[in-house]
Amino acid sequence: MPARVPLYLQAMGRVRAAAPVALFFALWLLLSGCGGDEQLPFGLQSQVAAPADRATVMAFAPDGRIFFGEQFTGAIRIIGADGEAQTEPFAQVDTTSYIGQDWGLTGLAIDPAFESNHFVYAFYTALLKPADPVPTDGSSPAVAPQGPIAKPVLVRFRDDNGVGVELTLVSDNFPETSQGHGDFNANGQIHFGPDGYLYVSVGDYDIFQEERDRVRSLDNPIGKLLRIDAATGGAAPGNPFAADPTADPRIFAYGFREPFDFAFQPESGRIYGTDNTTVSCEELNIIEAGKDYSWPDVGTFPFPDCTAGAGVDAIHIFAKEGVTPSEFLGSFVEVSGIDFVSGVEYPQLGDGLLVCELGTGVLRRLVLGGPNFEQVTANDVITTDCKRDVSVGPDGTIYYSTDAEILRLVAGAAVSQSPSARTP
Repeated sequence: MPARVPLYLQAMGRVRAAAPVALFFALWLLLSGCGGDEQLPFGLQSQVAAPADRATVMAFAPDGRIFFGEQFTGAIRIIGADGEAQTEPFAQVDTTSYIGQDWGLTGLAIDPAFESNHFVYAFYTALLKPADPVPTDGSSPAVAPQGPIAKPVLVRFRDDNGVGVELTLVSDNFPETSQGHGDFNANGQIHFGPDGYLYVSVGDYDIFQEERDRVRSLDNPIGKLLRIDAATGGAAPGNPFAADPTADPRIFAYGFREPFDFAFQPESGRIYGTDNTTVSCEELNIIEAGKDYSWPDVGTFPFPDCTAGAGVDAIHIFAKEGVTPSEFLGSFVEVSGIDFVSGVEYPQLGDGLLVCELGTGVLRRLVLGGPNFEQVTANDVITTDCKRDVSVGPDGTIYYSTDAEILRLVAGAAVSQSPSARTP
């Protein structure tokens, strides 16, 4: 049986009535015609699907609906199978942010058995203690104000004709954040794997300097990728550290700082995930059971060596154009979403890995090669207007989000513009 919803979650995470949004939708309908139908490389065209306030996560129901989560409002919304956006939210969680960084509603997943159980899962930060007030009269406080304290929470809703009901706590078995690190590197993404279990990414809580041993230790979920049974919130059977009585049995892999998005390669089921240091060496990894991915044992700050550390090396290092991957405070692109695209649906793209970069706005396609698809053989820019997520629906259609909209990619008229292809 799922755990009972605690009092703080009852008070803060329950479904609540949303503010009227009719005016917002009316304005969007008026303005959206101005920005759609963008002509892109590869003979593609970008079309607006729905308005969305920083839709950091998207998930697809088997009935053709698209569920998406707005990071900072906490709203979970639906685009119907007919392409029409549902006016009222499916549900809303009382999440928290602080300075508009990593916290908020960051994970959304549809149960593999959705057609029978109608379950939708959400992963977000719940506020435990607000930030200290800052004087508004210009005076200096006697003690420096401290940031908020929060913790990641994983919950489940049941879909009842487009309304989220029966809020159920799946797990709040995550450490609290510390006041000095508000809004950084806590809750990440959630995806069901081909094995039917839920994979959950958790950041390092931004504590690598003070408590680096805590990040490395297997007795807690910080800086880890977890594999859990969504029915109970506990460890899934067969996890690599299940026999270690000192380890958190939910851990699948460890040694991460910001493992915020990951995707399963459709044919092999292998996990490809991103991670980065504070200033450089943003990685694409193949994540395997029980493996160590080095963080924070990656050398001396500011981390000039992208192969430092005894853990598994990345298969690719991201970097801004014209900047080396190890360059201090200038190279990382802040990947915010990844997913696999099929050449069956997009023959002009072929099979590849799509990457949305929050820091640059770029949506790019990586072509994977080598015996085990562990090499990036091509790297092409599709658009420069991707800010939050990229997800591929069950029918193969590519959707991506900006700070204000969700868009889809469709085949358009051939254009003379050529893709900005480059080899890594």
